[in-house]
Amino acid sequence: MTASDSLLASVRTGTWRYALVGGVVSIPLTIGLNWYAGTPSHFSLNMVVVGGLVAGYLAKRDAVEAKLAGVRAGLVGAAPGLVWFLRGIISRMDTALSAEVAVVAAVGVGVVVLGIGAIAGLVGGAVGGWLFEQVRHHLPPSGS
Repeated sequence: MTASDSLLASVRTGTWRYALVGGVVSIPLTIGLNWYAGTPSHFSLNMVVVGGLVAGYLAKRDAVEAKLAGVRAGLVGAAPGLVWFLRGIISRMDTALSAEVAVVAAVGVGVVVLGIGAIAGLVGGAVGGWLFEQVRHHLPPSGS
């Protein structure tokens, strides 16, 4: 089995499957919230928590690690924020930043944005897993 086969297998089953669902759910919510707010100098990743919640709920439903699915959903959901910040760095590269400073800034911003996304996804994943446990106790037993 090659590395790409292994990656595809992990996407079809396990945490990445739910992470992609949660991350894709959060992307239009994040873009919509920031567009609605109309503040070009700020970018919010609040909706990444919602994507993590979706991923955590679905993962826990299938006995997969909810927090890990949430973290991965946070990484996927943070993509619009990463693009937004990198666009800002690139637009200033010709005027105020040298190429070396721009690269260092881009790497630093990437780490921070993805880190914030991962933390937001972790929180959402934990809440989603907890929510599933609460809902499960109120569902009738399966098979009846």
